Amino acid sequence: MKTIVHIGQHRTGTTSLQYFLRDNKKRLLKKGLYVPSKVAGHTHKSHYVLNLYALADNRYSPKKDEIIAARGHAYLNKLKIDIRTGIEKVYRQALARKCTTVLWSNEGLYLLNSVSEYESLKGLFSQYSDQVQVVCCFRDVESFKNSYAQHLTLQGITFSEQLDSYRYVESDSWLFDYERKRALLSIVFDHCVYFQYDSGDNLKVFMQSIGYGDIDCDGYRLNTSTN
Repeated sequence: MKTIVHIGQHRTGTTSLQYFLRDNKKRLLKKGLYVPSKVAGHTHKSHYVLNLYALADNRYSPKKDEIIAARGHAYLNKLKIDIRTGIEKVYRQALARKCTTVLWSNEGLYLLNSVSEYESLKGLFSQYSDQVQVVCCFRDVESFKNSYAQHLTLQGITFSEQLDSYRYVESDSWLFDYERKRALLSIVFDHCVYFQYDSGDNLKVFMQSIGYGDIDCDGYRLNTSTN
């Protein structure tokens, strides 16, 4: 079994991609590609539970902040246990369907920022996989800076001066250091695939990058607010 983990970035058409994967699950199954629809009771098209699991205790993301505010730390700690059980179930289901690859997608995984966090992520899949591959789409740095900052503002999220925060958006932010991000990923994962954001049809480029370019996805773009 092979595992592919799509980690974003944010603002690169991930919403369209995740809707496409969810809406075409049966088509993808015929190609041997399994896209999980439920993990630990969570059915969101974005596999955000992976972000909740892998982030260090002292680091945060929009979804982690939201979960803690709504349900508290005790719920989050219990959820991490349930996620491990849920992952095992996913791989059993994939094997039962005779699939050869499991695909995960969550842009929040770009917000992991250390070898240990990415190792925690990979550790969820390693025992079920011969190879764990990561895929990341990189947007032009200046364009990403502007779009990401605008996105946080629209979400009502205030900027931070804490250097390791996902809310730190100054020019020297780790979020915009692509060379360092690639280095972190290459240390942890068995194989890394990177591609440049294509505002015209990023979904098609993504499917080609993971070896499923023969699947028709023309015209499938739901969220155009990536400016």
